[in-house]
Amino acid sequence: MTLETVCLERAIALRAQLHEMPEASLHEVRTKQVLLDLIDKETNFTAVDRGRWAYAWKKAERSDGRPPIAFRADMDAVCGKDGRPGHFCGHDGHSAILAGLAMELSRREEPLGRDVYLIFQPAEEIGKGAALCAGLLEERGIGEIYGLHNIPGRPRGSVLLRDGTFACASTGLEIAMHGTPSHAAYPEAGRDPGPTLARLLLDVQDLTKRTQETEGFVLMTLIGMDVGSDSYGVAASEGVLRLTVRGEREQSFQRYVAEIRRLAEDAARRDGLELGLRTIEPFPATENHSANVERVRRCARDLGMPVMDLEEPMRWSEDFGVYLHKIPGAFFGIGAGEDYAQLHTTEFQFPDAVIAPAVDLFAVLAR
Repeated sequence: MTLETVCLERAIALRAQLHEMPEASLHEVRTKQVLLDLIDKETNFTAVDRGRWAYAWKKAERSDGRPPIAFRADMDAVCGKDGRPGHFCGHDGHSAILAGLAMELSRREEPLGRDVYLIFQPAEEIGKGAALCAGLLEERGIGEIYGLHNIPGRPRGSVLLRDGTFACASTGLEIAMHGTPSHAAYPEAGRDPGPTLARLLLDVQDLTKRTQETEGFVLMTLIGMDVGSDSYGVAASEGVLRLTVRGEREQSFQRYVAEIRRLAEDAARRDGLELGLRTIEPFPATENHSANVERVRRCARDLGMPVMDLEEPMRWSEDFGVYLHKIPGAFFGIGAGEDYAQLHTTEFQFPDAVIAPAVDLFAVLAR
């Protein structure tokens, strides 16, 4: 099975159109409408607008008793330092692949044996989109779900698989501590959170090493630490430590984060400081189901697509894990090219050559 020329040309044109109209997370208004219009006009799927997100579905023409299957694409763009969105992660290509799948399944003569759902999801970049859409799985009795992400640095069109965790859990942590101000000449009269936050950073580094030894991969990255002000006559009384933490396994990651919170609480209590702790853009681990990974492997090989097994999970995060905590499924990568710009850089643009093999693989999975 190969994607028909007319479907491929339309999918590529759609990708180019979406690329020129990037929208930030939870603001994908025009993007969603373009996708809904294409589904309505160029496929026999039924398009459903759910406000912030949308889905399309096609009823089985000759039901074989299997539960419905779903495929998901993200549609938001990355916001750079200037706050302006751009498709530097390839979600325009992911959405074009799903639209191409709708066109391909609408034209193929082989009848569908089960209902097929296509989820066009917002807000993946901030980890809030999957939670908005996940209720559809139970609502429509969906039995399995698949998604993909393009991966620069890997052979173009190769299928990248991993049993277990494909992408790590992660969250930002903002740990704020408030003490008591004093004249700079009498620092002993106040409470300075600087030393407490510095010791906490070292404690979290030690915790990270211990956790890696006992529970597998975790990582802490220092994002920044701010203490005090530029007023040289006033001793520091406020500070904030910013970390990003990530881990391979959801349960061990949650224990790791809980222990960081305990360390912060103990440190603040010991030194008489007020504590504020905020999590920022939490993502679950994207933990694949073995049977579904093997199904992707068989379908890829049937199509003659090269398959590569990843030894380690991707360190970045993906909110597709929300779906996988509810029903079986698999998330996989498709190579963008070995010498290709990295994700989240202004040089990146989704490679159109990946669209056809990705649609072909989804179409075989939909059988």
